[in-house]
Amino acid sequence: MSPTRESCIDVLRQLHAVFQLKHVITTKVWEERDLNPAAVGLLAELARRGESRVSELAQVHLVDTSVVSRQVAQLEKAGLVERRACQNDGRSQLISATAHGLKMLDGWRQAQITLVQEALADWTEEDVRAFVRQFGLFTDDLRAHLLVPEAIR
Repeated sequence: MSPTRESCIDVLRQLHAVFQLKHVITTKVWEERDLNPAAVGLLAELARRGESRVSELAQVHLVDTSVVSRQVAQLEKAGLVERRACQNDGRSQLISATAHGLKMLDGWRQAQITLVQEALADWTEEDVRAFVRQFGLFTDDLRAHLLVPEAIR
Protein backbone atom coordinates (compact mmCIF):
# COMPACT_ATOMS: atom_id res chain seq x y z
CA MET A 1 0.00 0.00 0.00
CA SER A 2 1.29 3.45 -0.90
CA PRO A 3 1.97 6.06 1.76
CA THR A 4 -1.03 8.11 2.85
CA ARG A 5 -1.43 11.79 2.15
CA GLU A 6 -0.80 12.52 5.83
CA SER A 7 2.42 10.51 6.00
CA CYS A 8 3.67 12.25 2.84
CA ILE A 9 2.94 15.62 4.44
CA ASP A 10 4.94 14.46 7.48
CA VAL A 11 7.85 13.54 5.19
CA LEU A 12 7.70 16.95 3.53
CA ARG A 13 7.65 18.68 6.93
CA GLN A 14 10.71 16.73 8.02
CA LEU A 15 12.48 17.60 4.77
CA HIS A 16 11.70 21.25 5.35
CA ALA A 17 13.13 20.96 8.87
CA VAL A 18 16.28 19.28 7.50
CA PHE A 19 16.75 22.09 4.96
CA GLN A 20 16.40 24.69 7.71
CA LEU A 21 18.87 22.84 9.93
CA LYS A 22 21.35 22.43 7.09
CA HIS A 23 21.18 26.19 6.55
CA VAL A 24 21.86 26.82 10.25
CA ILE A 25 24.80 24.39 10.27
CA THR A 26 26.27 26.02 7.16
CA THR A 27 25.86 29.48 8.68
CA LYS A 28 27.56 28.41 11.92
CA VAL A 29 30.66 27.00 10.25
CA TRP A 30 30.93 29.18 7.17
CA GLU A 31 34.26 31.01 6.92
CA GLU A 32 34.38 32.15 3.31
CA ARG A 33 31.79 34.91 2.93
CA ASP A 34 32.65 35.62 -0.73
CA LEU A 35 31.82 32.05 -1.71
CA ASN A 36 28.28 30.74 -2.14
CA PRO A 37 27.72 27.85 0.30
CA ALA A 38 26.25 25.78 -2.55
CA ALA A 39 29.66 25.92 -4.20
CA VAL A 40 31.10 24.00 -1.26
CA GLY A 41 28.70 21.16 -2.07
CA LEU A 42 30.22 21.15 -5.53
CA LEU A 43 33.72 21.11 -4.03
CA ALA A 44 32.71 18.17 -1.83
CA GLU A 45 31.38 16.35 -4.88
CA LEU A 46 34.68 16.91 -6.70
CA ALA A 47 36.61 15.62 -3.70
CA ARG A 48 34.47 12.46 -3.68
CA ARG A 49 34.28 11.85 -7.46
CA GLY A 50 37.60 13.22 -8.57
CA GLU A 51 38.13 15.15 -11.77
CA SER A 52 34.79 15.78 -13.53
CA ARG A 53 33.14 17.69 -16.35
CA VAL A 54 30.74 20.53 -15.54
CA SER A 55 27.94 18.61 -17.26
CA GLU A 56 28.51 15.58 -15.00
CA LEU A 57 28.42 17.74 -11.88
CA ALA A 58 25.23 19.47 -13.05
CA GLN A 59 23.55 16.11 -13.58
CA VAL A 60 24.51 14.88 -10.11
CA HIS A 61 23.29 18.12 -8.48
CA LEU A 62 20.11 18.21 -10.57
CA VAL A 63 20.82 21.73 -11.83
CA ASP A 64 21.58 23.44 -15.12
CA THR A 65 25.19 23.53 -16.29
CA SER A 66 25.15 27.35 -16.05
CA VAL A 67 24.63 27.05 -12.28
CA VAL A 68 27.61 24.73 -11.94
CA SER A 69 29.71 26.96 -14.21
CA ARG A 70 29.08 29.95 -11.93
CA GLN A 71 29.97 27.91 -8.85
CA VAL A 72 33.13 26.58 -10.51
CA ALA A 73 34.13 30.17 -11.36
CA GLN A 74 33.74 31.15 -7.68
CA LEU A 75 35.72 28.12 -6.53
CA GLU A 76 38.42 28.77 -9.12
CA LYS A 77 38.74 32.43 -8.12
CA ALA A 78 39.21 31.30 -4.50
CA GLY A 79 41.90 28.82 -5.56
CA LEU A 80 39.82 25.82 -4.48
CA VAL A 81 39.50 24.14 -7.91
CA GLU A 82 41.40 24.13 -11.16
CA ARG A 83 40.49 23.40 -14.77
CA ARG A 84 42.32 21.55 -17.47
CA ALA A 85 41.44 20.71 -21.04
CA CYS A 86 40.07 17.24 -21.61
CA GLN A 87 42.48 15.21 -23.74
CA ASN A 88 39.66 13.32 -25.51
CA ASP A 89 37.62 16.44 -26.28
CA GLY A 90 39.45 19.74 -26.55
CA ARG A 91 36.18 21.65 -26.11
CA SER A 92 35.55 20.12 -22.68
CA GLN A 93 37.25 21.03 -19.46
CA LEU A 94 37.84 18.83 -16.45
CA ILE A 95 37.49 20.35 -13.00
CA SER A 96 39.37 19.10 -9.95
CA ALA A 97 39.83 20.21 -6.36
CA THR A 98 43.17 21.79 -5.48
CA ALA A 99 45.18 20.84 -2.38
CA HIS A 100 44.06 24.15 -0.86
CA GLY A 101 40.43 23.32 -1.72
CA LEU A 102 40.68 19.90 -0.06
CA LYS A 103 42.20 21.47 3.06
CA MET A 104 39.44 24.09 3.30
CA LEU A 105 36.78 21.44 2.68
CA ASP A 106 38.23 19.27 5.44
CA GLY A 107 38.02 22.19 7.90
CA TRP A 108 34.39 22.95 7.02
CA ARG A 109 33.50 19.27 7.11
CA GLN A 110 35.12 18.75 10.52
CA ALA A 111 33.18 21.69 11.98
CA GLN A 112 29.94 20.16 10.68
CA ILE A 113 30.87 16.71 11.96
CA THR A 114 31.51 18.15 15.41
CA LEU A 115 28.05 19.77 15.45
CA VAL A 116 26.36 16.50 14.43
CA GLN A 117 28.40 14.44 16.91
CA GLU A 118 27.40 16.79 19.72
CA ALA A 119 23.72 16.75 18.69
CA LEU A 120 23.60 12.94 18.40
CA ALA A 121 25.69 12.22 21.49
CA ASP A 122 22.88 10.06 22.94
CA TRP A 123 22.50 7.96 19.77
CA THR A 124 24.31 4.68 19.31
CA GLU A 125 26.44 4.08 16.23
CA GLU A 126 23.87 1.44 15.24
CA ASP A 127 21.05 4.02 15.45
CA VAL A 128 23.00 6.43 13.28
CA ARG A 129 23.79 3.74 10.69
CA ALA A 130 20.13 2.64 10.57
CA PHE A 131 19.00 6.24 10.06
CA VAL A 132 21.58 6.78 7.30
CA ARG A 133 20.45 3.57 5.55
CA GLN A 134 16.76 4.55 5.61
CA PHE A 135 17.38 8.16 4.66
CA GLY A 136 19.64 6.97 1.82
CA LEU A 137 16.89 4.70 0.51
CA PHE A 138 14.50 7.65 0.61
CA THR A 139 16.83 10.01 -1.26
CA ASP A 140 17.73 7.32 -3.82
CA ASP A 141 14.06 6.61 -4.56
CA LEU A 142 13.17 10.30 -4.75
CA ARG A 143 16.14 11.04 -7.03
CA ALA A 144 15.27 8.10 -9.31
CA HIS A 145 11.64 9.27 -9.51
CA LEU A 146 12.64 12.84 -10.31
CA LEU A 147 15.04 11.74 -13.04
CA VAL A 148 12.57 9.46 -14.84
CA PRO A 149 11.22 11.26 -17.95
CA GLU A 150 7.51 12.10 -17.83
CA ALA A 151 6.76 9.89 -20.85
CA ILE A 152 7.96 6.78 -18.99
CA ARG A 153 5.86 7.38 -15.86
